[in-house]
Amino acid sequence: MAQGQLVVFSNAVAGREEEFNTWYSDVHVPEVLKAAPQIKSAKRFSLNTIAVQDGVKGWQFMTIYDIDAADLQPVMESMGAAMANGEFNMSDSGDLSTITMFYANPV
Repeated sequence: MAQGQLVVFSNAVAGREEEFNTWYSDVHVPEVLKAAPQIKSAKRFSLNTIAVQDGVKGWQFMTIYDIDAADLQPVMESMGAAMANGEFNMSDSGDLSTITMFYANPV
């Protein structure tokens, strides 16, 4: 059972949503699962903004990664090492400036 969830909010570059979703689901998620075995699964969502403060841009997509680890630091270190070693095939179809991550623990 997951001890927490890594929640990632992201946006595609305008007009490249289909390319972004294909890359994220078919390339990125499998690479993340391979790089950090503590991440047991991932589920992606398309978001519809209901309300947002003026001047604040919402997100198009959310991914929830179920993590089976008491400490997130080794998980993030594994993903950082994979990135540094070229194990992640990145795409320019995502707007990297909008990525926001949260780690959620059960209450």
